[in-house]
Amino acid sequence: MSSHTSGLDNALELLSRSRSDLLIALERVSDQYFNTSPVEEVIRDRFEYWSICEIAWYVGALDDVRRLQINDIGAGREVRPSEISRRPKQVSNVGVMLVWVNQSRAALSSSISWMTKNQLQEEQLLFKENLSRCEMILSKIVANETMSTRRILELIEMFRC
Repeated sequence: MSSHTSGLDNALELLSRSRSDLLIALERVSDQYFNTSPVEEVIRDRFEYWSICEIAWYVGALDDVRRLQINDIGAGREVRPSEISRRPKQVSNVGVMLVWVNQSRAALSSSISWMTKNQLQEEQLLFKENLSRCEMILSKIVANETMSTRRILELIEMFRC
């Protein structure tokens, strides 16, 4: 195993752990507070004003964006910019959100698997470069997911008061 595939394995382990922590936090949320913002007026670009629902949507949407970027890397295309999709109104309770974040992670995992299998057939230098790019993307996902989980737990505690 090369250091790059070892690095990817480490990134995937951290990704798995961060998602597990997020799911545990989301399972502690009641639908009563799921869409409640910590302030009366929500400012769309201010993370600290978001409801738990908006935070969880963002985490899943980021998986989706990163999946597309990994597909671009694997196909040798220019990597598209990060554009987070807007949450559909029907995704507004904990149960539906849990399905969404699980589906978004499954699709991301599938893309990672596809890229690594296909890139192994290519030139070794390209494979190493693409794996490094993939590792960077995954580390950004983990950082965001860890921050989001922390914020969800803060909101759970705040709403209990």
